[in-house]
Amino acid sequence: MKFIVSTIQEYEYIVARYTYHDDRALINKLYGKACKLANKVNPHSSGGLYRDKNTIINKLLGGLLTEYSVSELMKKGAKKYELEYEEINTSFIQDEELVKLGFNQIDLELKINGKHVSIEIRSSFSYKTSVGRLFGYPLINGKGAFSIIGWYTSSSKPKEIKKDYYIFGIHQYYPSKIREMLNSTVEVIIASAVSKNTLETEGYDSTLKQNGAKFRVINPIKNSTPPLDGIKEILGLR
Repeated sequence: MKFIVSTIQEYEYIVARYTYHDDRALINKLYGKACKLANKVNPHSSGGLYRDKNTIINKLLGGLLTEYSVSELMKKGAKKYELEYEEINTSFIQDEELVKLGFNQIDLELKINGKHVSIEIRSSFSYKTSVGRLFGYPLINGKGAFSIIGWYTSSSKPKEIKKDYYIFGIHQYYPSKIREMLNSTVEVIIASAVSKNTLETEGYDSTLKQNGAKFRVINPIKNSTPPLDGIKEILGLR
């Protein structure tokens, strides 16, 4: 896997690129993990629609690719700056409110130089939107195409423990194409790594058109924290 730092306007983001030629063992491992997780996921969506196993596996693969990308970025940074680094726990969460919005979610707990850090990793498939629109270049009616989503409450979830950081990954292709692409090359855009404090000070509450819900968001993404800056903050480097 290779990391590529790209820039749109003045905003820096990271592309994680996987190729089957170089990453075959890893890709096969992630596929096997997605198949196992698929057996634990409710096949019915939050709206009651049935999702076949292939659909579930495709979505899980997207989440796992994002998780692995974030984990490797953290490890590389910790190694470079000679930090003590440990992944204490990682778990896929099937959050029905986020499923409605098209997101996968993975909770990650780290220990960095003795300090515990909680991270929520979210990823989504975007197959109709340009890279520019993903970040808010241009804005339409004052909004970007995507929001960074932090904590939320709803009628079924009146309270939520806020994580220390929220990281957002984007797959720019149809979910049904992911396994085909894994046989050649597939990319994950790491769009932002934003802290709880930044969400509190710079974000705002939105229903995101979900009745009875209140999400803490930053929109457009270009107003959030670029991933390299956020990862340095997580590692205690800034």
